[in-house]
Amino acid sequence: MLKKLSLAALVAMGSMSFASATPLTEAIKNVNFGGYLRERFYHHSEDKTGYTTKWRTTALFKFSVPVSEELKFNTAYAFDWSINNNAGILNEATNKPTGGAPAAGNVKFFLQYSKDGANVIVGKIPVPTPVTATGVGEATAAGAIATYKVNDNIVVAAAGLDNLLLTDQVGVGGNNTAAAAVIYKKDALAAQLWYFNVNDILDSDVVARADYKVNGIALHADFATAKLDDTHVTTAATSLPSMRGKKTNVKKTQTYFNVSAAYAQDQLSGKIGYAQTGKDGGIVTLDVDSPLSAVTMTQQIYSITDAADTSMIYGNVGYKVDAKTLAYVADANINDEKSKTINDFIVGVKYKYTKKMNFHVYYDMLNADNGNAFNKSDNNEFRFEAKYTF
Repeated sequence: MLKKLSLAALVAMGSMSFASATPLTEAIKNVNFGGYLRERFYHHSEDKTGYTTKWRTTALFKFSVPVSEELKFNTAYAFDWSINNNAGILNEATNKPTGGAPAAGNVKFFLQYSKDGANVIVGKIPVPTPVTATGVGEATAAGAIATYKVNDNIVVAAAGLDNLLLTDQVGVGGNNTAAAAVIYKKDALAAQLWYFNVNDILDSDVVARADYKVNGIALHADFATAKLDDTHVTTAATSLPSMRGKKTNVKKTQTYFNVSAAYAQDQLSGKIGYAQTGKDGGIVTLDVDSPLSAVTMTQQIYSITDAADTSMIYGNVGYKVDAKTLAYVADANINDEKSKTINDFIVGVKYKYTKKMNFHVYYDMLNADNGNAFNKSDNNEFRFEAKYTF
């Protein structure tokens, strides 16, 4: 039996060698590999539901394979699931039981072409914009995005997408999306201007962002205005799932602005900001985890772009204890359309164990008036995170 197995193995190995035109070591030597492994533990203590605990495990793997000097094949695979003390194993994307070990999610597979200032990605691609999320929950789409470097200061971009996925602000799957942008950077000033159109959801969405940095001071401003598509907002089956409160008028212009000032010098850093949505609504993003929405360091509530006539004052202070340790506190105070108040306060520590291994622990305390537009209640959240990046 041993001889037969050995012979079979030799034949199989010989067949594989004959069929493969490129030796394995040569095939993988130029492949770029990256991603991260992350584990989180949560403990919640909520007034209405009591306490819950959850372990969340996340893995992201990215591969980039050079075809030629200008052309690459890129692919990425994400695994994200949790074990809840009262619900078993959950798929993080759906918050439903998996029925077993979860399969890879948020898979990307696309070609990338770069030459003479032009960059094009086509296939199942990542969609990194101010109105979509990043990381494991990054929006993906079937389509193409192209950028072109006009000169040292200006980059223009355009996108055509057939199916935009992983956007929790509105249900976009299956809708055609078009986008265009101009990005400017010179010395201390950086600015972006974006335009989005999502069939049956957004007739138009215009986003402007600006940053100015000098002598440890960073000033930032956002402004966005959107017109919603009646086809989407008047159909019950596809109504905006994250729309907050009763004052949002989907037939009128949605507006949002955010301004902040930050300072960092030696061991000390700090930031203060103010955000406001329009009286008819602030639905200007496709995801509450997008850069335009998620503007605070607090963890239980950090965005107001799905609410009407709502304001938020936020800030944080950080102190570098040593080269590896950062301690911080942050606060966000929200006043909604009903004049109800929500306050989120957090204290945390980040520790850089090695260049690639980091730990983060925080305790977040949320206090909310009853009947607020965000349907939040008093809750304390503790989280421990270990993350290895490669």
